[in-house]
Amino acid sequence: MRYLPTSIRFAPFALCFIGAHALCLLMLPSRSALVSYPFLIVAPSLALGACFWRARAEVRALRMPWVLLGAGLFLWILGIALSAWEDIFQQIPESIAWFSDFSYFLYAVPILLAIASVSNHQRIPFFVWMDGIQAVVTAYLAYITIFSVVPFSGHALAPISASVLVLTYNVENGLLAVAATLRLLVQPRNAGRRFYEILCGYLWVYAIVAGLYNHWASVSDGHATMDVIVDIPFLLLSATCLTRPRNAADTDTAEWKRPLAVIIENVSPIFYTLALLALSIVLMREHFYVGTVGIFTALVVYTIRTTTLQSRLVRTQQELRDARDRLEKIALTDALTNTANRRCFDQTLTLEWNRAARTQRPLGVLLIDIDHFKKLNDRYGHPAGDKCLVAVAAALQGALPRGGDLLARYGGEEFAAILPATDEDGARRVAAKMLSAIHALRIRNETPLGDFATVSIGVAVSESAGVGSAHQIVEAADQALYRAKDAGRNRIEAFVPRDYQGSGST
Repeated sequence: MRYLPTSIRFAPFALCFIGAHALCLLMLPSRSALVSYPFLIVAPSLALGACFWRARAEVRALRMPWVLLGAGLFLWILGIALSAWEDIFQQIPESIAWFSDFSYFLYAVPILLAIASVSNHQRIPFFVWMDGIQAVVTAYLAYITIFSVVPFSGHALAPISASVLVLTYNVENGLLAVAATLRLLVQPRNAGRRFYEILCGYLWVYAIVAGLYNHWASVSDGHATMDVIVDIPFLLLSATCLTRPRNAADTDTAEWKRPLAVIIENVSPIFYTLALLALSIVLMREHFYVGTVGIFTALVVYTIRTTTLQSRLVRTQQELRDARDRLEKIALTDALTNTANRRCFDQTLTLEWNRAARTQRPLGVLLIDIDHFKKLNDRYGHPAGDKCLVAVAAALQGALPRGGDLLARYGGEEFAAILPATDEDGARRVAAKMLSAIHALRIRNETPLGDFATVSIGVAVSESAGVGSAHQIVEAADQALYRAKDAGRNRIEAFVPRDYQGSGST
């Protein structure tokens, strides 16, 4: 992609522009107004064009702040054009605020919106409309503030003095620069940060230049070489806008944010509401009902924003809880057989062991192993082995008599079952039911035991849980399972340990 000149290439043009402006004012002091206004219009127009070029060069998610900055520059250009008309054709004294000053005042509205805008992934379209409503109300109140009359009321305009307006401008410019600085300090180092770097630099230079110029304008009359300093912030903005945008595959990358950054990003949209509230309070002395409407609008917008964000927070928290439950279920479930996995078995055994210790009720554990499973895999292949595991798991699960019993895939072709409050006779009955369920499957597997798959089951029951540790009952069931295998497989063997502090004996 071919880019416009960089800031280094733009610098000579900017210097020539400022030099030409100063030279024209020195050579034609009697026509300073006619000479100066074209330069004062062209400089922000260059910045406006650079902002819209930058908006087009950025990815879609990063365009809105640049468009808002361009809107603010357009209002400033409109203000300087109105100022030229008032100065040259209407001969309005500079000591009185007029329509150009209204446009200058509104220049801050879209810029404040740009500062207060949240990141793309947090943007809510409804909030954009609410901010637009606040912008309209702010413009209405600004008009009343400057001209001391309600629009379309039929009363004569009574503009405020230039000295009051200059103070208002200086405060406005300073607050914008501070707000932009706060936003920059907490902005993550991603593609969106570049806008706030440029905006912060521009607003500080503009605030300093505007403060100097406004002070000079309040003590002098007419145009002079001082007008050239007005070009500086706009030419600087033009140069920085024309630099190459940073490449970013994802503009809303999940870069870690400091807690302060999260707070300011979520509080910054309230800047606009606070500005509207402050302007309304100022107006209440002279225009009580208008100020009340402004305060009411600010409070309603704040309430709606807070309620909406709170609702989203509650919904997000619920979604996170649901996602956590799903992940936990996945983490505790065997993917192939859809039964509990080893981790779930270990957690459940610890819980049931502790419960049995409190209630002094027996606890049974079964270990089930598919006989000669390796031969099935070698002869029919792993897909057949997987189907066998799935079918066996379903049959074993169906053999459990209660919902509180747990079947888990213990590892490979081995399964385990936890039977709370179950004595040895009950555990043997469950094991016998499992044995019958596997026989009924008639899964083909030619072995010395027959033509179909069988299982061996080891049974262990603790009549006095709490003595020893939970893993010892598993060791006992494992010993019983090996006894079943040594005895010829396809059978049930039980092991009832007398004392879980030792390894136990048969």
